[in-house]
Amino acid sequence: MKQISILHPYLEERRSQISEGLYPKQHLWGVESLEKQKSINSNLIQSKNSNVPKVLEKVLNRFLFQRSTSLELEVAALRASHKCDLLYSVCGPLGLARFHNKNSRLVSWVFRKPEKPPKSKLHPYHIKNLGRHAGFFCLTPKAEKYFSQFAPSKFIPWCVDLEMFDGKGPRQKADSPFFLASGKTGRDYQTLIEGAGSVNAELRVIGPISQRPPSLPSNVKWLDTTVDPPDQAIDYPTLREWYAQCVGVCIPLSGDADDTCGYTNMLEAMAMAKPVLMTLSGCLHLNPADHDFGCSIESGNPKEWANSMRDILENKDRATTLGKNGRKIAEEELSIGKFDRKVVTFLHEILGK
Repeated sequence: MKQISILHPYLEERRSQISEGLYPKQHLWGVESLEKQKSINSNLIQSKNSNVPKVLEKVLNRFLFQRSTSLELEVAALRASHKCDLLYSVCGPLGLARFHNKNSRLVSWVFRKPEKPPKSKLHPYHIKNLGRHAGFFCLTPKAEKYFSQFAPSKFIPWCVDLEMFDGKGPRQKADSPFFLASGKTGRDYQTLIEGAGSVNAELRVIGPISQRPPSLPSNVKWLDTTVDPPDQAIDYPTLREWYAQCVGVCIPLSGDADDTCGYTNMLEAMAMAKPVLMTLSGCLHLNPADHDFGCSIESGNPKEWANSMRDILENKDRATTLGKNGRKIAEEELSIGKFDRKVVTFLHEILGK
Protein backbone atom coordinates (compact mmCIF):
# COMPACT_ATOMS: atom_id res chain seq x y z
CA MET A 1 0.00 0.00 0.00
CA LYS A 2 1.35 3.43 -0.98
CA GLN A 3 1.98 6.01 1.75
CA ILE A 4 1.04 9.67 1.27
CA SER A 5 2.09 12.34 3.77
CA ILE A 6 0.08 15.56 3.68
CA LEU A 7 1.54 18.94 4.64
CA HIS A 8 -1.44 21.13 5.50
CA PRO A 9 -0.60 23.08 8.69
CA TYR A 10 -3.66 25.30 8.35
CA LEU A 11 -5.79 22.24 8.90
CA GLU A 12 -4.18 21.22 12.18
CA GLU A 13 -6.18 23.79 14.17
CA ARG A 14 -9.32 23.67 12.01
CA ARG A 15 -10.33 20.05 11.67
CA SER A 16 -12.85 20.02 14.50
CA GLN A 17 -14.45 23.28 13.31
CA ILE A 18 -14.86 21.87 9.82
CA SER A 19 -16.46 18.72 11.23
CA GLU A 20 -18.89 20.84 13.24
CA GLY A 21 -19.85 22.93 10.19
CA LEU A 22 -18.25 26.09 11.60
CA TYR A 23 -15.54 26.41 8.95
CA PRO A 24 -15.76 25.90 5.15
CA LYS A 25 -14.94 22.41 3.87
CA GLN A 26 -13.19 23.75 0.78
CA HIS A 27 -10.17 24.37 3.03
CA LEU A 28 -9.63 20.61 3.29
CA TRP A 29 -8.04 20.70 -0.20
CA GLY A 30 -8.94 17.07 -0.90
CA VAL A 31 -7.57 15.67 2.37
CA GLU A 32 -10.83 14.00 3.42
CA SER A 33 -11.12 12.11 0.14
CA LEU A 34 -7.49 11.02 0.31
CA GLU A 35 -8.10 9.61 3.78
CA LYS A 36 -10.95 7.49 2.41
CA GLN A 37 -8.86 5.87 -0.34
CA LYS A 38 -8.47 2.13 0.22
CA SER A 39 -5.43 1.79 -2.02
CA ILE A 40 -3.31 4.31 -0.13
CA ASN A 41 -2.49 5.14 3.45
CA SER A 42 -2.43 8.87 4.17
CA ASN A 43 -1.43 10.85 7.22
CA LEU A 44 -1.38 14.52 8.12
CA ILE A 45 2.10 15.77 9.05
CA GLN A 46 2.14 17.29 12.52
CA SER A 47 4.44 20.29 12.22
CA LYS A 48 4.52 20.88 15.98
CA ASN A 49 6.50 17.68 16.42
CA SER A 50 9.58 19.00 14.61
CA ASN A 51 11.43 19.63 17.92
CA VAL A 52 13.32 22.62 16.50
CA PRO A 53 14.49 24.98 19.30
CA LYS A 54 12.29 28.10 19.21
CA VAL A 55 15.20 30.55 19.35
CA LEU A 56 16.93 28.84 16.43
CA GLU A 57 13.68 28.66 14.50
CA LYS A 58 13.04 32.39 14.94
CA VAL A 59 16.52 33.33 13.70
CA LEU A 60 16.47 30.98 10.71
CA ASN A 61 12.95 32.01 9.69
CA ARG A 62 14.05 35.64 9.67
CA PHE A 63 17.24 35.22 7.69
CA LEU A 64 16.97 32.00 5.67
CA PHE A 65 13.32 30.94 5.38
CA GLN A 66 11.60 34.28 4.79
CA ARG A 67 9.84 33.00 1.66
CA SER A 68 9.08 29.57 3.03
CA THR A 69 6.24 28.45 5.27
CA SER A 70 8.59 28.11 8.28
CA LEU A 71 11.60 26.11 9.40
CA GLU A 72 9.31 24.03 11.59
CA LEU A 73 7.26 22.92 8.60
CA GLU A 74 10.31 22.44 6.40
CA VAL A 75 11.89 20.06 8.92
CA ALA A 76 8.63 18.17 9.42
CA ALA A 77 8.25 17.70 5.65
CA LEU A 78 11.90 16.66 5.24
CA ARG A 79 11.48 13.95 7.88
CA ALA A 80 8.20 12.78 6.37
CA SER A 81 9.82 12.37 2.94
CA HIS A 82 11.88 9.46 4.32
CA LYS A 83 8.75 7.58 5.33
CA CYS A 84 6.34 8.11 2.41
CA ASP A 85 5.97 7.42 -1.30
CA LEU A 86 4.49 10.86 -1.96
CA LEU A 87 4.37 14.14 -0.07
CA TYR A 88 1.36 16.34 -0.87
CA SER A 89 2.07 19.97 0.07
CA VAL A 90 -1.06 22.09 0.23
CA CYS A 91 0.99 25.09 1.43
CA GLY A 92 3.14 25.22 -1.72
CA PRO A 93 6.75 24.41 -2.69
CA LEU A 94 9.37 23.94 0.01
CA GLY A 95 12.81 25.46 0.52
CA LEU A 96 14.38 22.13 1.47
CA ALA A 97 12.72 20.15 -1.34
CA ARG A 98 16.00 19.26 -3.04
CA PHE A 99 17.08 17.45 0.17
CA HIS A 100 13.99 15.24 0.32
CA ASN A 101 14.33 11.49 -0.03
CA LYS A 102 14.80 10.75 -3.73
CA ASN A 103 12.36 7.86 -3.54
CA SER A 104 9.58 10.15 -2.32
CA ARG A 105 7.59 12.13 -4.89
CA LEU A 106 6.63 15.72 -4.12
CA VAL A 107 3.44 17.42 -5.38
CA SER A 108 2.65 21.02 -4.38
CA TRP A 109 -0.09 23.56 -4.96
CA VAL A 110 0.97 26.73 -6.84
CA PHE A 111 -0.95 29.73 -8.12
CA ARG A 112 1.57 32.11 -9.71
CA LYS A 113 5.11 32.10 -11.02
CA PRO A 114 7.74 33.99 -8.98
CA GLU A 115 7.99 37.67 -9.86
CA LYS A 116 11.70 37.15 -10.59
CA PRO A 117 13.98 34.08 -10.46
CA PRO A 118 15.06 33.68 -6.81
CA LYS A 119 18.81 33.51 -6.10
CA SER A 120 18.65 31.81 -2.71
CA LYS A 121 18.67 28.02 -2.91
CA LEU A 122 16.45 27.98 0.18
CA HIS A 123 13.73 29.86 -1.68
CA PRO A 124 10.81 27.45 -2.32
CA TYR A 125 10.64 28.63 -5.95
CA HIS A 126 14.33 28.22 -6.69
CA ILE A 127 14.77 26.17 -9.85
CA LYS A 128 16.37 23.27 -7.94
CA ASN A 129 13.42 23.02 -5.56
CA LEU A 130 10.89 23.26 -8.38
CA GLY A 131 12.83 20.66 -10.35
CA ARG A 132 12.58 18.25 -7.42
CA HIS A 133 8.80 18.01 -7.91
CA ALA A 134 6.96 15.10 -9.48
CA GLY A 135 3.93 17.29 -10.16
CA PHE A 136 2.11 20.54 -9.49
CA PHE A 137 -1.51 21.34 -8.77
CA CYS A 138 -2.22 24.73 -10.34
CA LEU A 139 -4.92 27.13 -9.21
CA THR A 140 -4.87 29.05 -12.51
CA PRO A 141 -4.27 28.23 -16.20
CA LYS A 142 -1.35 30.70 -16.17
CA ALA A 143 0.31 28.73 -13.38
CA GLU A 144 -0.19 25.46 -15.24
CA LYS A 145 1.55 26.88 -18.31
CA TYR A 146 4.56 28.09 -16.30
CA PHE A 147 5.13 25.18 -13.91
CA SER A 148 4.69 22.49 -16.58
CA GLN A 149 8.31 23.15 -17.60
CA PHE A 150 9.44 21.61 -14.29
CA ALA A 151 7.00 18.71 -13.83
CA PRO A 152 3.57 17.46 -14.96
CA SER A 153 1.09 20.17 -13.97
CA LYS A 154 -2.67 20.09 -13.55
CA PHE A 155 -4.98 23.11 -13.47
CA ILE A 156 -7.84 22.39 -11.09
CA PRO A 157 -10.33 25.17 -10.26
CA TRP A 158 -10.85 25.55 -6.53
CA CYS A 159 -14.15 24.54 -4.91
CA VAL A 160 -16.64 25.96 -2.44
CA ASP A 161 -18.64 24.50 0.44
CA LEU A 162 -22.10 24.38 -1.11
CA GLU A 163 -23.65 23.21 2.16
CA MET A 164 -22.39 26.08 4.29
CA PHE A 165 -22.90 28.62 1.49
CA ASP A 166 -26.22 27.11 0.50
CA GLY A 167 -27.62 29.85 -1.73
CA LYS A 168 -30.76 30.16 0.40
CA GLY A 169 -32.29 33.36 1.71
CA PRO A 170 -31.45 35.08 5.00
CA ARG A 171 -32.89 33.94 8.28
CA GLN A 172 -33.71 37.58 9.02
CA LYS A 173 -34.12 40.38 6.49
CA ALA A 174 -31.74 43.34 6.61
CA ASP A 175 -33.12 46.69 7.77
CA SER A 176 -31.92 48.32 4.54
CA PRO A 177 -30.09 47.28 1.33
CA PHE A 178 -26.34 46.83 1.64
CA PHE A 179 -23.37 45.61 -0.37
CA LEU A 180 -20.75 43.39 1.22
CA ALA A 181 -16.96 43.52 0.72
CA SER A 182 -14.66 41.12 2.54
CA GLY A 183 -10.98 40.21 2.37
CA LYS A 184 -7.53 41.48 3.27
CA THR A 185 -5.09 40.56 0.49
CA GLY A 186 -4.58 42.68 -2.60
CA ARG A 187 -7.64 44.83 -1.94
CA ASP A 188 -8.26 48.38 -3.16
CA TYR A 189 -10.86 49.54 -0.65
CA GLN A 190 -10.01 53.19 -1.23
CA THR A 191 -11.39 53.12 -4.77
CA LEU A 192 -14.47 51.08 -3.82
CA ILE A 193 -15.35 53.38 -0.91
CA GLU A 194 -14.89 56.47 -3.04
CA GLY A 195 -17.42 55.08 -5.50
CA ALA A 196 -19.81 53.75 -2.86
CA GLY A 197 -20.05 57.14 -1.18
CA SER A 198 -22.45 58.33 -3.88
CA VAL A 199 -24.64 55.21 -3.84
CA ASN A 200 -27.93 55.09 -1.95
CA ALA A 201 -27.13 51.90 -0.04
CA GLU A 202 -24.88 50.82 2.80
CA LEU A 203 -21.51 49.20 2.18
CA ARG A 204 -20.20 46.79 4.81
CA VAL A 205 -16.46 46.19 4.63
CA ILE A 206 -14.76 43.34 6.50
CA GLY A 207 -11.07 44.14 6.32
CA PRO A 208 -7.86 45.00 8.21
CA ILE A 209 -7.58 48.43 9.80
CA SER A 210 -4.39 49.09 7.81
CA GLN A 211 -6.50 49.31 4.64
CA ARG A 212 -9.18 51.53 6.14
CA PRO A 213 -9.24 55.07 4.67
CA PRO A 214 -8.80 57.91 7.21
CA SER A 215 -12.45 58.92 6.86
CA LEU A 216 -15.49 56.96 5.73
CA PRO A 217 -18.72 58.16 4.09
CA SER A 218 -21.75 57.83 6.35
CA ASN A 219 -23.04 54.82 4.38
CA VAL A 220 -19.85 52.77 4.82
CA LYS A 221 -19.42 50.52 7.87
CA TRP A 222 -16.06 48.90 8.64
CA LEU A 223 -15.52 45.68 10.60
CA ASP A 224 -11.87 45.31 11.56
CA THR A 225 -10.29 41.90 10.86
CA THR A 226 -6.73 42.86 11.71
CA VAL A 227 -6.69 39.94 14.13
CA ASP A 228 -5.57 36.65 12.67
CA PRO A 229 -7.40 34.47 11.91
CA PRO A 230 -10.11 36.79 10.52
CA ASP A 231 -12.99 34.63 11.77
CA GLN A 232 -12.22 35.83 15.28
CA ALA A 233 -13.84 39.09 14.16
CA ILE A 234 -16.81 37.52 12.35
CA ASP A 235 -17.68 33.83 12.49
CA TYR A 236 -18.75 31.93 9.39
CA PRO A 237 -22.42 31.46 10.35
CA THR A 238 -22.68 35.27 10.66
CA LEU A 239 -20.75 35.80 7.43
CA ARG A 240 -23.07 33.39 5.64
CA GLU A 241 -26.05 35.43 6.92
CA TRP A 242 -24.50 38.67 5.65
CA TYR A 243 -23.96 37.06 2.25
CA ALA A 244 -27.62 36.04 2.25
CA GLN A 245 -28.84 39.51 3.25
CA CYS A 246 -26.72 41.64 0.91
CA VAL A 247 -27.75 42.74 -2.57
CA GLY A 248 -24.30 42.10 -4.05
CA VAL A 249 -20.70 41.27 -3.19
CA CYS A 250 -17.94 43.76 -4.04
CA ILE A 251 -14.38 42.54 -4.58
CA PRO A 252 -12.07 45.53 -5.24
CA LEU A 253 -8.60 44.34 -6.25
CA SER A 254 -5.30 46.13 -6.68
CA GLY A 255 -4.98 45.06 -10.30
CA ASP A 256 -2.24 42.40 -10.03
CA ALA A 257 -2.78 40.36 -13.20
CA ASP A 258 -1.04 37.27 -11.82
CA ASP A 259 -2.63 37.04 -8.38
CA THR A 260 -5.59 35.00 -7.17
CA CYS A 261 -6.73 37.58 -4.62
CA GLY A 262 -10.50 37.59 -4.21
CA TYR A 263 -10.92 33.98 -5.39
CA THR A 264 -12.38 32.66 -2.13
CA ASN A 265 -14.70 35.65 -1.78
CA MET A 266 -15.91 35.22 -5.37
CA LEU A 267 -16.66 31.50 -4.96
CA GLU A 268 -18.56 32.04 -1.71
CA ALA A 269 -20.61 34.84 -3.29
CA MET A 270 -21.43 32.65 -6.29
CA ALA A 271 -22.50 29.80 -4.00
CA MET A 272 -24.76 32.23 -2.12
CA ALA A 273 -26.40 33.25 -5.42
CA LYS A 274 -25.27 36.86 -5.16
CA PRO A 275 -24.15 39.06 -8.08
CA VAL A 276 -20.38 39.59 -7.97
CA LEU A 277 -18.91 43.04 -8.62
CA MET A 278 -15.19 42.48 -9.08
CA THR A 279 -12.11 44.23 -10.40
CA LEU A 280 -10.89 42.57 -13.58
CA SER A 281 -8.46 39.76 -12.76
CA GLY A 282 -5.87 38.65 -15.26
CA CYS A 283 -5.47 35.08 -14.02
CA LEU A 284 -8.71 33.60 -12.67
CA HIS A 285 -10.51 31.34 -15.14
CA LEU A 286 -13.89 32.84 -14.21
CA ASN A 287 -14.86 36.40 -15.06
CA PRO A 288 -18.14 37.77 -13.62
CA ALA A 289 -19.13 39.68 -16.76
CA ASP A 290 -18.05 37.07 -19.32
CA HIS A 291 -19.76 34.27 -17.40
CA ASP A 292 -22.82 36.38 -16.62
CA PHE A 293 -22.79 36.21 -12.81
CA GLY A 294 -21.86 39.83 -12.16
CA CYS A 295 -19.90 42.90 -13.23
CA SER A 296 -16.21 43.22 -14.12
CA ILE A 297 -14.80 46.60 -13.15
CA GLU A 298 -11.71 48.41 -14.38
CA SER A 299 -8.98 48.75 -11.77
CA GLY A 300 -8.87 52.08 -9.91
CA ASN A 301 -12.18 53.38 -11.29
CA PRO A 302 -14.53 54.65 -8.52
CA LYS A 303 -17.11 55.92 -11.02
CA GLU A 304 -17.47 52.45 -12.50
CA TRP A 305 -17.98 51.02 -9.01
CA ALA A 306 -20.75 53.52 -8.35
CA ASN A 307 -22.48 52.82 -11.67
CA SER A 308 -22.30 49.04 -11.21
CA MET A 309 -23.70 49.22 -7.68
CA ARG A 310 -26.58 51.45 -8.83
CA ASP A 311 -27.32 49.04 -11.69
CA ILE A 312 -27.66 46.15 -9.22
CA LEU A 313 -29.93 48.21 -6.96
CA GLU A 314 -32.16 49.45 -9.76
CA ASN A 315 -32.47 46.17 -11.68
CA LYS A 316 -33.53 43.61 -9.10
CA ASP A 317 -34.62 40.97 -11.62
CA ARG A 318 -31.28 41.21 -13.39
CA ALA A 319 -29.45 40.97 -10.05
CA THR A 320 -31.42 37.84 -9.19
CA THR A 321 -30.57 36.28 -12.56
CA LEU A 322 -26.87 37.02 -12.12
CA GLY A 323 -26.95 35.40 -8.69
CA LYS A 324 -28.71 32.29 -9.99
CA ASN A 325 -26.16 32.00 -12.81
CA GLY A 326 -23.33 32.08 -10.28
CA ARG A 327 -24.97 29.43 -8.11
CA LYS A 328 -25.48 27.18 -11.14
CA ILE A 329 -21.80 27.42 -12.11
CA ALA A 330 -20.81 26.66 -8.51
CA GLU A 331 -23.04 23.58 -8.37
CA GLU A 332 -21.97 22.23 -11.76
CA GLU A 333 -18.26 23.07 -11.79
CA LEU A 334 -17.04 24.03 -8.32
CA SER A 335 -18.32 21.36 -5.95
CA ILE A 336 -16.02 19.80 -3.37
CA GLY A 337 -16.75 16.34 -4.78
CA LYS A 338 -15.61 17.29 -8.28
CA PHE A 339 -12.49 19.01 -6.93
CA ASP A 340 -11.55 16.05 -4.72
CA ARG A 341 -11.93 13.53 -7.54
CA LYS A 342 -9.49 15.50 -9.70
CA VAL A 343 -6.98 15.79 -6.84
CA VAL A 344 -7.11 12.07 -6.04
CA THR A 345 -6.86 11.07 -9.72
CA PHE A 346 -3.77 13.22 -10.33
CA LEU A 347 -2.00 11.91 -7.23
CA HIS A 348 -2.73 8.32 -8.32
CA GLU A 349 -1.25 9.15 -11.73
CA ILE A 350 1.94 10.51 -10.12
CA LEU A 351 2.23 7.45 -7.85
CA GLY A 352 1.82 5.16 -10.85
CA LYS A 353 4.76 6.63 -12.77
